[in-house]
Amino acid sequence: MSINRAEKITMGTALAAILSFALLQTFHRGLYGTLPERLYLFLHSGMELLGFAVSFTMLVLGWTFFVRTLSKHRLYTAALFGAVGLFDLLHSLTAAGMPFYRMIGAMPMSLLFSKAAQLAGSLGVFFIFRANDGTVSARRRLPVFLTAFVVSGAFSLALFRLPSGAIPLLGAEGHVKLVRLALESLIAVAYIGTIFMVLYRNRNERPQALLTIVQSLVFFLVSDMQFMLCAGAHDSDLLIGHVYKLVGYYFLMKGIYYVTVEEPYRQYKRTESRINFLAYHDELTGLSNRRLLKEQLNEELRLAQLNSARVGVFLFDIDRFKTINDALGHSFGDRMLQAVSDRLRLEVDGANRVYRMGGDEFVMLMPNLEDGEGAVDERAKAIMGMFDAPFVLDDAEYHITISLGVSFYPKDGDSVETLLKNADTALYSAKAHRNEYSSYEPEMNRKTHDRLRLESDLRRAIDEEQFALAYQPLVNLTSGKVVGVEALVRWHHPKRGLLPPGEFIPLTEENGLILQLGEWVLGAACRQNKLWQDAGLPPMMMSVNLSMRQFRQHQLAERIKAILEQTGMPPRYLELEITESMTSDVEFAAETLASLKELGVQISIDDFGTGYSSLSSLKRFPIDKLKIDRCFVNDLAKGGSDAAIVSTITDMAKNLKLKVTAEGVENDEQIQFLRERNCEEAQGYYYTQPIPANLFENWFRHRSQLA
Repeated sequence: MSINRAEKITMGTALAAILSFALLQTFHRGLYGTLPERLYLFLHSGMELLGFAVSFTMLVLGWTFFVRTLSKHRLYTAALFGAVGLFDLLHSLTAAGMPFYRMIGAMPMSLLFSKAAQLAGSLGVFFIFRANDGTVSARRRLPVFLTAFVVSGAFSLALFRLPSGAIPLLGAEGHVKLVRLALESLIAVAYIGTIFMVLYRNRNERPQALLTIVQSLVFFLVSDMQFMLCAGAHDSDLLIGHVYKLVGYYFLMKGIYYVTVEEPYRQYKRTESRINFLAYHDELTGLSNRRLLKEQLNEELRLAQLNSARVGVFLFDIDRFKTINDALGHSFGDRMLQAVSDRLRLEVDGANRVYRMGGDEFVMLMPNLEDGEGAVDERAKAIMGMFDAPFVLDDAEYHITISLGVSFYPKDGDSVETLLKNADTALYSAKAHRNEYSSYEPEMNRKTHDRLRLESDLRRAIDEEQFALAYQPLVNLTSGKVVGVEALVRWHHPKRGLLPPGEFIPLTEENGLILQLGEWVLGAACRQNKLWQDAGLPPMMMSVNLSMRQFRQHQLAERIKAILEQTGMPPRYLELEITESMTSDVEFAAETLASLKELGVQISIDDFGTGYSSLSSLKRFPIDKLKIDRCFVNDLAKGGSDAAIVSTITDMAKNLKLKVTAEGVENDEQIQFLRERNCEEAQGYYYTQPIPANLFENWFRHRSQLA
């Protein structure tokens, strides 16, 4: 166990007290002597008054400073030493040569008050620190302090009114010595017990204030041991004992000072430092934030203007980070951001600075950037190269890419706001392709404006139902029969005409409209399939894609069940398509898919082969079909790796008792290859492109007649 600085100081202080006591006893014969009465009285009274001042100060602090942080230990200690201070004051006033001096039997009253103070202090702290600390109401102050003063005052008054011979035990000198030795032994045992108890109860974490109190208890213990050795009323041993007691009061006061002044001040400074840090840094990653970026970029622009230099603003974000958050949860996303920040901090050149703008957006500021596109390309590739190596989280590797937008001073703007806005515009241009970087060009503003307008139109389109479904058949390769269709959404834009999904689906995923659109697609597809069945077409499977957000939607199974009940379509004719990325969180995916299967629907994994699902997790999912992505089907006739991948997928599916559908089929060679590999179904332009419901019905009837 490591020893901190406060513990070392406590050990050193205790050792110094013990060694000084041992040295005094070693040279006791030469140091011992009797002081003149007046000198002793002066020194003794001064030290007792100092002790009373410390006790009174503790009382005042307990009444005033601890109001907001009042605890049992602080309240009872303040009240205790208020009583101890009273006994010390009366001990001084009743000493030989003072106005209230008197004897009770063979014992001076001052000695009784001295032992009362020591006994109350030693036993009091023992019982106070024996119990657990805890907060108490400020209303408890008055009752506790009154009790302490009433008890100590009543005891003091009783001693003053006690006749000289009222205590027979104190009538003889020998008896007085025995009583004194017994009291001093009890006091010593109480101090020793308190020291060990405090250290043991706080063995895991030893606060500095408690350690300082332990130091005071050590000196009180040595003081008591010194009192045991004194033989006369005015000897040096008695005075040295009072010196030890005064040192104990010093450390006690030091502990109180630490609790009331130093510790709150340090806490205030820590809080102030934390507030200042958070004002200019991101709490999650520790990187500089947007506010500091603006201040420092503004300063760099001022210097660049003086030196005719060029400043680069490189804004980048993580590709598909929303998918990571949706699939693996926001806590995992936060850990990914922290890992990205740690890598940036380690790998970024000291001349450049990195900032977190918010979300998954980061900025790298590059002052004094060299002229020429080559320098920009080099810097951009260096930033993107930082993400080549995978990130290891929970013993798993995750590969991520970034998109990067760049703007420059003075070419693309001469103010902080303009440069950041233009870098953001360039970033949106790069994100159209992902894992790319783009430098700002003025025409990008038009594209950004078009994108914003399209997003606005999209919200209106959902309200006005400007969407329609197109259907692409799924054909059994053995029988040639149409066994199903896939519903694909299209947008009939009032001004731009028919828009394919690629132009608006990413927007709906970003702004959350995919949930509304997804439910509309599912309902429209189920209604259409029921209409075809009612019109006499044979029952066929209706395939509908689920987005990531839909898949993680609360009560997804209940929503789909409600749509099936509203449309009247049997669940066995609905096939829900998910992607491999949705199954990254294996436990969640398995639970969600199980709830969907309970409805009686079919489940397929779309674009299989392009994700990261493992066979060990795949066999846990209640799926019915794998759909081979079109990128593997395109070059089947040429052989090579694509043909090997398709063969592997079909063999694996057969062993797992799963169906296989090949997407993007366009020619006879592909059809022949897939048949030879026992692929059950195919869809693509070989049969027809996605067509509206009325055209599909005509196409189906025509194909059935030819067959």
